[in-house]
Amino acid sequence: MQQKKIGRGKAEAAKNNDNGLIETMKPFVTFGVKALAVLGSALVHIVKNIPKPEDHRPANKNDKVIKI
Repeated sequence: MQQKKIGRGKAEAAKNNDNGLIETMKPFVTFGVKALAVLGSALVHIVKNIPKPEDHRPANKNDKVIKI
């Protein structure tokens, strides 16, 4: 980013070499990494809680219903 110096004869632009782009983008990158971590952990939690087909056992058919 260039800044004008006031008080000189000609308007000269001084280049600001303080890594402005890195300092500007750092919060956005940090937010993105944390958001991906939250989404990833939620996805792992959902996948772990899906019941497995071999864990499912049907109810016993020996239950008799007596109609009166």
